[in-house]
Amino acid sequence: MPAVYAYGPNEGKSKRVGITADGTKAKKGTIAADTSLFPFGTEMYVPGYGWGVVHDRGRAIKNYHIDIFFRDHDDAMKWGRKWLDVVVIRN
Repeated sequence: MPAVYAYGPNEGKSKRVGITADGTKAKKGTIAADTSLFPFGTEMYVPGYGWGVVHDRGRAIKNYHIDIFFRDHDDAMKWGRKWLDVVVIRN
């Protein structure tokens, strides 16, 4: 069964899985952030993860919270939640 939107104006319509808000495919280094603070294209260095670029956003991604991409769910769960000082470079 293909993925569909669960709510909103596109409810019930097919959705592309793995495509970020700016239209790129999610991969290692993809970061979701509050784009009012960190616009698309903002580069960040996350200690223990490496360099990434903001390509996505989400309802739960607010203020200085970011979400980093892991291809494997188990790897994401092992990473967990962390409070880290990241290096931010704006475009």
